[in-house]
Amino acid sequence: MPSGLLNCAHCDGAPLFISGRLQAVIVCEECGISTPPVRLESTDSDAALAQLSATWNSRVEHRPADQQTISALARRELTSSDIPYFLNLLASTSGDWQTSGPKFAAMAAALAQPGFQFKYVSPPEAVLEDASRYRKLVRRAKVIYIDGAPMVRFEHVQALAAAIAEEAKADDEWPFSILEEFVARAVDSLPDSSEP
Repeated sequence: MPSGLLNCAHCDGAPLFISGRLQAVIVCEECGISTPPVRLESTDSDAALAQLSATWNSRVEHRPADQQTISALARRELTSSDIPYFLNLLASTSGDWQTSGPKFAAMAAALAQPGFQFKYVSPPEAVLEDASRYRKLVRRAKVIYIDGAPMVRFEHVQALAAAIAEEAKADDEWPFSILEEFVARAVDSLPDSSEP
């Protein structure tokens, strides 16, 4: 964390200064709130850090929550680690409680549930299948450098086979598969070698 930056005003998370080739921004590692990006006119990121620090350290009001942010959180599987983000989102909502209220109620109910317990352990066959899928993906990974930082990039995985298998369930009461099943079908359709 660069010196002189205050913790996030929303969740007390640590700030992170991110400087790319064209823009720089300060973002909270916990809740994701950020300053507006600053365009880098030169390769000197110190000037951008000074400008962004002034914006970040003067922020005292909650960023207003929009419907997209509320809906995105409502669709996630919430855990106890989401409680600070949920409370700050609730505090930053200023209007339209008719629409947002039921979403917040559903999120609060999900957060009030006991944490995940390891009541079910996958059978060894399922663990081995997942390990095989993981190895297929790792063989297709490439290390690329973006603004000097190494990133792992995975080749795109065609999901047509998974989509066709899902269409066969169109008459089921709940036709949409679990994301894990869909991804597993797509990875299973890949050839075993990394050669195209």
